[in-house]
Amino acid sequence: MRVWSVKTDLDFHGGILDGASGSDGKTWVDGLVGVRANYSLTPEIYLTGWGMVGAGGANVDWDVAAALGYRFNERFSGVAGYRALGVNYRNDGFVFDVVQQGPIMGLVMRF
Repeated sequence: MRVWSVKTDLDFHGGILDGASGSDGKTWVDGLVGVRANYSLTPEIYLTGWGMVGAGGANVDWDVAAALGYRFNERFSGVAGYRALGVNYRNDGFVFDVVQQGPIMGLVMRF
């Protein structure tokens, strides 16, 4: 499950809209299903990735990633890759239809 909470505030300063302001936002929950996989290239270096899709409050919610990992030891790894995350939510005139994408880096701890 993924919880989304989005809020936008607008405040105008100067000009004919001086002092005007507005705010809108929504919170919703989507259920997701997907797969995550790792493939070892060497004992230390591996490929990892995931793909998920779902819906609930949103019409569609998806998340995909691919990364290259390096195992420092049995417990810790570092990863670097690329991720894209999208959602299409429409309710009561509020629209949040976005795709966010870019590089990712992280530290993985296994326990």
